[in-house]
Amino acid sequence: MPYQKEGNRVARYKIDETDYRNWGSYTVTDVEYKDSNCVKCEKDITIKPGFMLSVQSHDKRKENWKVTSGTLTVILNGNVITLQAGEEIDIPLKAVHTMANLGTTSCIVQETQEGVCSEGDIHRYWDPNGREIEDSQDESVLSSIKTCEQIMSDLEELQKKLI
Repeated sequence: MPYQKEGNRVARYKIDETDYRNWGSYTVTDVEYKDSNCVKCEKDITIKPGFMLSVQSHDKRKENWKVTSGTLTVILNGNVITLQAGEEIDIPLKAVHTMANLGTTSCIVQETQEGVCSEGDIHRYWDPNGREIEDSQDESVLSSIKTCEQIMSDLEELQKKLI
């Protein structure tokens, strides 16, 4: 994995590096550094059918997601938004968000991060993959988690059909 910790810091993004996860993968397609900090990072994210990423927020970066293939289900501050190929959404700084693929084919998303871009800038509140999470009583976090738990039953049924 290209973003393992190096001592107390997270390794730098590198163009063309790919990280594989159980939900799919992402490939870094462009990076911009200023004073040794990554200030812009572009990734192509592929989400397998029936999978969802963690509910998270970022203190130092905003994101833009543009769907290039498939249908993307976005949960943004507890609201569900469906995007088709060619559509995009802005994820504001500190917004609680996740993405899911409720379809039967892979979904590809172009993600553009702007700000201080690092895999270390993730507050994870709910994770279907069992990673460590933070506790929060913030209403946006709680409503996003509730929405994700409702969607997970649909995803589990879809995964059974795809096997």
